Amino acid sequence: MKDLWVLVADVDIEATVRTLLDQRQAALGIREVEHTIIRHRQRDPGCRRQAVPTARGFLNDHKYALVVFDKHGSGDDEAERKHIQQAVEGDLHQNGWENRSKAIVIEPELEAWAWSASTNVGKILGWDEGTRALRDWLHERKLWPDGVPKPPDPKSALQRALREKNRRATPTTFKRLAQEVGLARCKDPAFQEMRATLRKWFPASPA
Repeated sequence: MKDLWVLVADVDIEATVRTLLDQRQAALGIREVEHTIIRHRQRDPGCRRQAVPTARGFLNDHKYALVVFDKHGSGDDEAERKHIQQAVEGDLHQNGWENRSKAIVIEPELEAWAWSASTNVGKILGWDEGTRALRDWLHERKLWPDGVPKPPDPKSALQRALREKNRRATPTTFKRLAQEVGLARCKDPAFQEMRATLRKWFPASPA
């Protein structure tokens, strides 16, 4: 039996979660995890509405189930993030995954996890001037107001920052962010909730 089955909405979330599970166990505070990651063909709405039938074939050979998708584009954009998670979890709990499943809804979308004070963020996005210079550039364009921990529209900010350096977002971009950015600096609630869940399920072995 494998440790974890993961349903994700797209290749970018897959690259992020796979990198975290395979390469960042120490930073997450977890042990090694044997896992299966599946991408839903219908992306965020598929994860929101069809987690149960997609998970059914993995019910008896995986200990835990994790579903990760963006709130934006899920079909429930007006609902509270927590309410969406509870709805997906409720469906899973009623269909064999009780006390061993968790939904993580990223608000508004995965790019929210990219923005931290880490100096590596600027480097990965092609800003040799540094993360501080990148933040100032976004601020000048009213994409990152003062007093907020990340841009209000994190995807647009990421795309603009990359385009300024003649780059575009790819799964490799998110893989590098997951590899190189300090996880303690990510204050996004969905990320923190996922990390806490993984620590509960797969605690690191005592030294």
